[in-house]
Amino acid sequence: MSTNFYLSKGYTPTNKNVVISGPDTIAVWTPLTGKRVVLTDLSISANQAGTIVFILYDQNAANYFAMFSLAASSNISPSIGCVEGTMVSGAIYARTLGNTTNGWNINLSGFEVD
Repeated sequence: MSTNFYLSKGYTPTNKNVVISGPDTIAVWTPLTGKRVVLTDLSISANQAGTIVFILYDQNAANYFAMFSLAASSNISPSIGCVEGTMVSGAIYARTLGNTTNGWNINLSGFEVD
């Protein structure tokens, strides 16, 4: 599916911005109850070198849909198309390694769908 598909169905685009300070696993997008996340855009900037992993739905699982290793003071904006989650009310988590204060600035765009 494309962004235009979700817009044509009347879904409202949503943007999230999260800053992660230090090695941690946090929910970067928790949809409203009964909704699923459709991720359409992702950009990351790092102040220091490190690795970030994006995990769908279970912060303790080894299942992830993206992993990036970044040098200090770098940015990444991968072309991901649309990643539509299948779990209702499931969050997207980010797990970071090797960074300190204001290490990761994460921008997510997409939709919350029924």
